[in-house]
Amino acid sequence: MRQRSINVAIVGCGSIANSHVEAWRNVGAKIVAVCDINASIAKSKAKKWGVSHHYEDLREMIQKERLDVASICTPPIARLSIVEPLIKNGVHVVIEKPFAMSINEAEKMVKLKDEYGVKLTVVHNWLFSHIMKRVLQSLRRGEIGDLLGLQIIMLHTKDDPMASDSQHWCHSLKAGRFGENLPHPVYITRAILGKVKVRHISGSKLGSYPWMPIDELHVLLEDDIGRIALIYISFNSIRPETSLKIFGSRGVLEANLSNNILVKKSYREISNVGVFMDNLRFIKDTIVSSFSIGRALITKQYQGTHTEFIKDFVNSLENNIEPPVTAEEALEVLKLHMDLSSIIHKRYYIKHT
Repeated sequence: MRQRSINVAIVGCGSIANSHVEAWRNVGAKIVAVCDINASIAKSKAKKWGVSHHYEDLREMIQKERLDVASICTPPIARLSIVEPLIKNGVHVVIEKPFAMSINEAEKMVKLKDEYGVKLTVVHNWLFSHIMKRVLQSLRRGEIGDLLGLQIIMLHTKDDPMASDSQHWCHSLKAGRFGENLPHPVYITRAILGKVKVRHISGSKLGSYPWMPIDELHVLLEDDIGRIALIYISFNSIRPETSLKIFGSRGVLEANLSNNILVKKSYREISNVGVFMDNLRFIKDTIVSSFSIGRALITKQYQGTHTEFIKDFVNSLENNIEPPVTAEEALEVLKLHMDLSSIIHKRYYIKHT
């Protein structure tokens, strides 16, 4: 496929499409067309991105353009109606999370990609961040011993663009803004613990938006051998930040996914000297992480989570290997995501409406 540029179409011109446009251009692909059901938006975004062709009708675009890949950046509602004609015309598909809003639709898409021999993947972009790659590498090496459990904290401010906009499409999903947000901690948990089940969900409301019946969420997941994943999501924080803490028998990994800082903690004595030495190690790890991400950005070895994901996807096309996130794994993530969203919706949202 690298004998010529990869021809890409962007389907859906919302804010996340900017990340897809940048990522595809970072890997040398050619964006040949954009498509949006709002013709004026398609036209304006095509002009902004310097794309020659824009469409309101997906099937017209498929007929007229020589497409290799389509990046689906639409809201997750009715994904099958977008993906099916692309796959049936031999176009590989990259879908922005969430995969879909029903397991039935997702299963049909997985079946279609097998039937027509194309690649279908879902953007689980946090797994491809500079710091998550280091975290997963550390776990593969067994640097903190046997895995005991993990904690994911996702903090958002009250003026989060999606949460604060009562007309945003996310509020039409099961569990609203949480329904849009939950795939991130779900796929991170599965990448570390594997298969997990829901043990507990608790929500509360501390903010003032009437369209959000809850804005604080605690989730407890457990794997088959009793290891726990704790997820906390807030829309009342003073600052946006996502952090991950992984507990092992010989140490703890603390990763700030927002700042790309990784700190490894091992045993320390409960003494003043022990605390002092622990603080020195923390400072050292923070400095090393800061230089690592700085060097990677300057040398363009790292260009953001979407670009890293797209790089791996292009590699899967060139070498005919599995994509960075298989459709089958995306389906398993969706099943857990749907379980959580359904419980949250039934417990807090139906009563609210």
